[in-house]
Amino acid sequence: MASRSSSRLPILVRRFRGRRLGVVGDLMLDHFIRGSVTRTSPEAPVPVVRVDQPETFHLGGAGNVAANLAALGARPAVFAVVGQDPAGDILRRALKELGAGRNGVVRLPGRPTTVKTRIIADHQHVVRADWEESSPLPPSVERRLLGAFQRQAGRLEGVVLSDYDKGVITENFLGELLRVCAARELPVFLDLKKPRRLKGELALLLVNQRRAEEVAGLGLGNDKSLQLAGRHLMARFPCRTLIITRGPQGMVVFEKGDTQSFASVRTRPWEVFDVTGAGDTVMAALTLALVSGATPREAATLANYAAGVVVGKLGTAVCTPAELWANLKVGRTGKGD
Repeated sequence: MASRSSSRLPILVRRFRGRRLGVVGDLMLDHFIRGSVTRTSPEAPVPVVRVDQPETFHLGGAGNVAANLAALGARPAVFAVVGQDPAGDILRRALKELGAGRNGVVRLPGRPTTVKTRIIADHQHVVRADWEESSPLPPSVERRLLGAFQRQAGRLEGVVLSDYDKGVITENFLGELLRVCAARELPVFLDLKKPRRLKGELALLLVNQRRAEEVAGLGLGNDKSLQLAGRHLMARFPCRTLIITRGPQGMVVFEKGDTQSFASVRTRPWEVFDVTGAGDTVMAALTLALVSGATPREAATLANYAAGVVVGKLGTAVCTPAELWANLKVGRTGKGD
């Protein structure tokens, strides 16, 4: 028999529809070139990839978070920067097609749009080439971005920070953004890629195990080390909920006021093809679940199932409510758990 908590999960997913969430951070374009390896180059000992499929472009970084939010039924609004270049044009068109608000996307002459080009051969990742400028945004641009956010903040139910250290989330900008959100009682959700000084409390701090080990300075091999790491992270980064993702081992959930204990949320043994963007899917599902009234443990459970969907796909992918419901059904019948 399903527990009361597990029986609430489909109800929570239905509450995702129409949620208005802001996504602030580093917008990127994921570019994929696919083909097959036919021979080794005579010029150097490297494979020659014969391109046999049309190249594809996808929203990456903050854009992938927005794409996952939209796929799950939410109405995201993106606040980021792009260059005045073809890649920036592609991103803006993709956001429009997604139905995501793009009035907060600032175009900057002279600063290239972040592009990640991946060459895939026979389902294997061969190489990646990046075009980016990661220097901090000028103060005048930070003010433009913050102003765009302030004008739309009254329509939002929460804010996701997508920080890939590409220059948008600076210490000053983060402090001002948290101040605006606190004044409006907007919950803020952060996937920690780089330690930042916080001048306010987060609703959720998401950290993968490798980053948690780096910041806490210890390996997370047992319950005691997890407890110590949780205590350290919540003291350093004020938050109401801390979730550490552990790949195939699932997630651990800490809540404010109870860092002496934690809840482990196990995952099913998913068939993994590609983990590209899976962290963005987890962040989107966690955020939507929490603003929809889920407990942190329920949110982590839903995020685990959503991640199981996207790692079974190739390239930057999203999870739909129908796919999430299908995975939940399998979990509730006990198959694979």
